[in-house]
Amino acid sequence: MLFFFCAGIRIYTAREFASAAPSERTTTAHVVSVEHHIFRYLRFNFYSCTYSFNVERFFYVGVSDCPQWIAHDAVSGKYSDSAWTPAGANATVYYDPADPSVNSLLGFSAASENAYRDAVPCIGIGALIIFFFVFERLLEANEKRGNGGVVVDAEGTVIYPEEIGLGSEFAGLPNREAGNSAPSPGLRELYLEVVNHIHPDRASNELDLALRERLMKEANAAFERGNAETLQKVLKEYRSRVPHP
Repeated sequence: MLFFFCAGIRIYTAREFASAAPSERTTTAHVVSVEHHIFRYLRFNFYSCTYSFNVERFFYVGVSDCPQWIAHDAVSGKYSDSAWTPAGANATVYYDPADPSVNSLLGFSAASENAYRDAVPCIGIGALIIFFFVFERLLEANEKRGNGGVVVDAEGTVIYPEEIGLGSEFAGLPNREAGNSAPSPGLRELYLEVVNHIHPDRASNELDLALRERLMKEANAAFERGNAETLQKVLKEYRSRVPHP
């Protein structure tokens, strides 16, 4: 998920700064530009600086939060009102001598705290999305149980769960009384045919829904009793009431 990916990057960056903090060194960087962010990384109204510097004749470019004095100058209008502005200022850059590509215009401890702070809302939003996704799935599952436990796939084919309960062949149907045998293959096939036609999930309007719900209850009861004749009557009544092409 995107939000957790974002959080992972910021946590990795925070840990990288924290581990390099004890050995950080400084040099002078040339601030190329200052950018005003209304919203970025789930943060509001802050300034980032793009800068360049040299370490042992190697050239590095970085982007980080601006130090306070540059942000103050930007707020006071020293640069311009555009989002991306030429700066031309010099500032202290902190870098890891073992890997100067790890660098920031803030001390590594402060940069690490900022990165962790960026990760928190990403994790929170990601967790909320997962919560609502799971909650929605639970509501759907509960609704399906209320409809007799029958699931219909995207192509309209009824999907039946594995045997649930003691002797009940379909989820949502009451367990068979002790001593009753499992339904015969013929009865089961007839029941599948009936449900494929009359399941309430396929209703086109309120009247159709009411008819299907009534017939579905009758079909469930008939299947529970092993009454194929009633199942046939349910299917016949449905076909007589609903026009077919």
